[in-house]
Amino acid sequence: MEQSVLIVAIFVGAGLLAYVIIPGLILIWDRVLDAVEKNEREE
Repeated sequence: MEQSVLIVAIFVGAGLLAYVIIPGLILIWDRVLDAVEKNEREE
């Protein structure tokens, strides 16, 4: 019983983590690309 609760908790935690981290990474990557493009235009 305890093991199945632990497994469910891990899956829920991983899902929430992915829900927060993946959009964060996409946002960071978008800003990195914007910065790179801006630097290329200025040169």
